[in-house]
Amino acid sequence: MARFFRRILFPSDLTPLSPELIRQIQEIAGNDLDELHMAFVLEAFHEIPTDFPLPGVSLEPVSQEAMVRLTRIARSLRLASGRLSAGVYTGRADQTLASLALSGDFDLILLVSHGRNLLGRLMVGSVSTSVMHISPIPVLIIKEPATREGLTKSLPPPHLGKNSLVPLAINTDIRQN
Repeated sequence: MARFFRRILFPSDLTPLSPELIRQIQEIAGNDLDELHMAFVLEAFHEIPTDFPLPGVSLEPVSQEAMVRLTRIARSLRLASGRLSAGVYTGRADQTLASLALSGDFDLILLVSHGRNLLGRLMVGSVSTSVMHISPIPVLIIKEPATREGLTKSLPPPHLGKNSLVPLAINTDIRQN
């Protein structure tokens, strides 16, 4: 079966991936992936031209360390097929990722959400949310298993009682002609 997503852009914040998350990514990538490109965006100096001389500040050691960590994460994926590549970029993360997706001819941006609460999103923002809104290509956001468990435990019982999850009308056998 041919897959629609042949080239996937997978941004990373350099956090190691859990075994369950690796399994999810492997399943999404499938057996006939052409490329999975991992990207890390260094935002600290995004408004300063890369050739601008800053006394005592060099982005090279930072980008080299980011590439070492990115490569380690990429290798942990052990994909069944396709080429693995990685790159370190500078700029605003959301804009850089959306532009990279378009210019790199990717089919999908695959993001991992940390599941920050409302206060966390207000304080540091959400790259996932911003990328989802400005991306010219489909975006798939998956959650780290520990985040999903924490969110599930924090859900209140339905405020309308147990009957609120019972459909008012349902059709379980819809067929197309």
